[in-house]
Order: sequence, then structure tokens, then C-alpha cells
Amino acid sequence: MKKIYLLIWTLAAVLLTACDEVPVEERLSYVEPPEVGRAVLIEDYTGQYCVNCPRATEEIERLVEQYGDSVVIAVAIHSGPFGKQKGEPSPLFTEVGDMYFSKWGLSAQPVGLVDRLFGSMAFSYTDWGAGVNYEIASKAPVAFQTAIDYDDESRQASIEVQTIGLDSALVSGKLQVWLIEDNIDSFQYMPDGSVNDHYNHMHVFRASVNDPWGDDVSVNHGEVAIRNYNFTLNSAWVPENCALVTFLYDDDGVRQVSKTKLINN
Repeated sequence: MKKIYLLIWTLAAVLLTACDEVPVEERLSYVEPPEVGRAVLIEDYTGQYCVNCPRATEEIERLVEQYGDSVVIAVAIHSGPFGKQKGEPSPLFTEVGDMYFSKWGLSAQPVGLVDRLFGSMAFSYTDWGAGVNYEIASKAPVAFQTAIDYDDESRQASIEVQTIGLDSALVSGKLQVWLIEDNIDSFQYMPDGSVNDHYNHMHVFRASVNDPWGDDVSVNHGEVAIRNYNFTLNSAWVPENCALVTFLYDDDGVRQVSKTKLINN
């Protein structure tokens, strides 16, 4: 895959030296894509008032240690009944996340979706490992290349997402781009009944960069579909701790997912 991207960007660099600017779509030619390993998305529907949710976080940490952070990609979506107290949302609660919680018909927390398998069936965190193991056995039908140009002064990110077709047949679905943030210092109710006022919250869903339900994308084998987005970060978010989670999903679930740091240190 690295050789393919190197070939693409080398070609782009040569074309850019010409007098006339060539549209990016014309710089990308057909490539013969190799097989790419499957990554798995865990949507962790959690809440700061949920005493058992730290146990779900521990399970994510275990899975990441076992498979790697490029294979298991988790997003903590603060939502549902434990995302509020007496009707007041917690600091990490989002309306979009709560919309997802309602869409999938969830109730208990912690609960998660693993690649939105089996009609977006909810899994207890104790079953996430089985879901991950099931998914990584399949071949990825697409790959992603995400380029980000972040301006610190304006706090605006210009984002280009390339979806590369790997399957022998046409792959169609919804392309979704989420922004997450790590290392957020905020309170969390704990399993022993205490409240940790300085809990380190990881991979927290902050916003959807594009439409909350994604954009239509279709690619044949070796084709590249390009989507461009602009997004302005909230002043309270730390850019160095942020990343984009990009995935393609259809009625059968999430087909592939990747994570790209907002600022590559």
C-alpha cells in the first residue's frame, strides 16, 4: 500500500510542476490495490454517570493492546440516560451522539456496536472481543487515505478523504468522518461508587465532520473516490489530542474504518 501511495503522490508532484494546475481527480489513475487488513470499529455508548462504563473502557484498552490501535478503533459516545443527570447533560454529552443512541434502540449502558454487525445489534462489553475476532477474519473491501491541513490560527481543518476500491465488485455505502479527542480531564462515576474528578477520558466523540449519517460513496476495484471537507474545531478542544475516524458502512454494517491524527507529531 505504501508503494501505491508513493507512486500516486510522486505523479502528483510531477504534475504540479507544470504551468497549469491539474485537478486532483485527474492526477489519480487506476491502481492495482493489494489486500488490506480489516480494522474494526467499536462504538462505545457510555456516560459520565455510568458506574460500570470504566469497565468497558478497560476492555477496549485490553483489545487495543491485543490487536493494535490501527485494528481496534474505539469511539466513546457519551449519550443516553447516563449522559445526563436530572435532565442536565454531562460535559462530554453530545446531541448527535444521543441521536445515534436512540437510532439503534439502545437502553442499558455500557453497551456497544461492533462494526454495526447483525443489524446494529448491541453487544455487552464482555462480548466485544468475540465481535472483533469475527470481523478481522474478513477482507477489507476498501481502504482510506486521509490528508489533513490544519491551521492553528483559524482552528480550521481542510480534509481530503480518498476511498480506494479493493473489492472485485462495486462497493457502495455511506462515508462517515467523525472527530474524536483523547486525554480529556473530567469527572467519571466509578464501579466502587466513588467519583473520580480527574478521570482521563479517551477517544471521545466530539462531532461529525460531515452529515451525521454520512455521504454516498461508490468505488469499483482500483478506483479512488475523493471527498473534501472543512471543519472548525471548538475552542475548548486540544488539536494535538484530536483524530479523525473515517469509516464506510452499509446495511450490513461497517465495511472498513481508519483513524488519522489531526496533527501528525
